[in-house]
Amino acid sequence: MSATHAAPSSARPAPEAPEAPEAPEAPEARDPGDDAEPGQPSNLMDHAYDGIQEYDNPLPGWWKAIFIGCIVFAAMYGFYFHIANWGSTPGQRYAADLADFNDKKVMRDRAEAAHVNEAALARNASDSKLVEHGAAVFAVKCVGCHADQGRGMIGPNLTDTYQLHGTTRMDIFHTVHDGVSGTAMIAWGDQLSAADVLDVASYVTTLRGQNLAGGKPPQGEPVGPFQP
Repeated sequence: MSATHAAPSSARPAPEAPEAPEAPEAPEARDPGDDAEPGQPSNLMDHAYDGIQEYDNPLPGWWKAIFIGCIVFAAMYGFYFHIANWGSTPGQRYAADLADFNDKKVMRDRAEAAHVNEAALARNASDSKLVEHGAAVFAVKCVGCHADQGRGMIGPNLTDTYQLHGTTRMDIFHTVHDGVSGTAMIAWGDQLSAADVLDVASYVTTLRGQNLAGGKPPQGEPVGPFQP
């Protein structure tokens, strides 16, 4: 009699896979309005963007008061200055002041010029201090056109016995004071004091007849040297 014996199996059952942990539940969205005291309205706005609700945080009262005040002031300013024309703008006041200054300057120049004549220019030309001052003004303001010692460059030669504008000392004074329209000779009376204009004109009268070497060729009419 034979007996059949079953061999023991070496295979073991596979272990069971662990269960995945459950994801924690997302916390419920908290309404900031929940913090509002009972009976008080919530500061949370009704609309939402991308799930985000806007919190109503109004500007302080003093800020809004200043903003509204600026608008009211601007409206009043525009009406007062630009519509009703009751006031003057800074530009208008400046234009009025400038016109007044120019009017007074014309009157002052006329009064000062009334005291200038041939005799006064001749007298000043013999005063070494006034001539020295006139030479200093000439060196700063006039050499750019008349060259060193009045030899002439852009402007005429002042050391010969010719005169381009007029013939007298007063003609020289008026040329310096009022300038010559259409030329590079500006009205120095607009930039220099009355004393500076008088002294530089007196100095120029002393240059006539020196005929310095290297001077510009004569321009104008022959006039001869000034008589003392």
